[in-house]
Amino acid sequence: MLNTHRFKTVLLLLLTLFMLTACSNSKSKEEISNNQIAKSLNENQYDSVNNADVSIKSDKKQTISGQAAVNRKLIKTADLQLETKKFDKTITALENAVNRSGGYIESNHINGSSLEEKYNKNNSDQIASRNATYTLRIPTSRLNTFINNLYGIGNVISKTISTEDISNQYFDTETRVKSLKIQEERLLALLKKSGNLKDIIEIEKQLTDVRYEIETLTTTLKTYDSLINYSTINLSINEVAIMTDTTPPKTVGDRISAKFKQNIASISNGFKNTTVFIIGNSLLIIIWLMILAGIYIAARKAMKKYQEWNLSK
Repeated sequence: MLNTHRFKTVLLLLLTLFMLTACSNSKSKEEISNNQIAKSLNENQYDSVNNADVSIKSDKKQTISGQAAVNRKLIKTADLQLETKKFDKTITALENAVNRSGGYIESNHINGSSLEEKYNKNNSDQIASRNATYTLRIPTSRLNTFINNLYGIGNVISKTISTEDISNQYFDTETRVKSLKIQEERLLALLKKSGNLKDIIEIEKQLTDVRYEIETLTTTLKTYDSLINYSTINLSINEVAIMTDTTPPKTVGDRISAKFKQNIASISNGFKNTTVFIIGNSLLIIIWLMILAGIYIAARKAMKKYQEWNLSK
């Protein structure tokens, strides 16, 4: 009986252990499954955060790009050539127009002689007509209005306007200045905390370098702003007797008529120049004619005496 009782007890213990092991395996499998689900959820959330972060960065880049497109930094330069019959009046009108526009004359140079002085001098061919070169700085917002006003000051025979986009250089320089200022603040904070003489000297050296670079880049930005806010105009003005016809001919007949008028004007101008030269140098011409006449008479007499001498032999 005792053996039978012990056998039942051992069997009961084995069944109990088996049931506990089964439950434990089931719980482990359930925990693994739950962990896998949780992990899967975390990965999905992580991907969602990443995607959201990428979307935010993309939107930020698009916003910056949009601002750059709206606030583009452009440098405009214009080159013009004018003709005028009234040189002095044109110069005065030009300088008054510059003052009215709020601009200024950066440089100018005038040389040559007036047409009257040129035609009244013996060496007229060697004297250049008056011409002027100006470098003007005009507010960019008034550039087009100023150029349109030049058509009423003189005869515009050529015009070129160029634009340079320096947005990338400008914004890069601006960002660099901001970064350097943050670096300067941090170095100042370190300088206050540092008590070591060697560290203080090193920090001050770095501060000097940072401040020098800030000043250099700030000067560059000011130069950019000046070129952006004030456009440059390179202007040439020539004094002429006859204006160039800048109206483009539409038909063959118009072209023939324009060429015929040009030839007539050239002939008329040549006749006028010749008349002015002859009348202006009439006294000198008379003297030379008298000299040439004396030489001719003397040569005739000498030739006559030579012939008579040959006949007398």
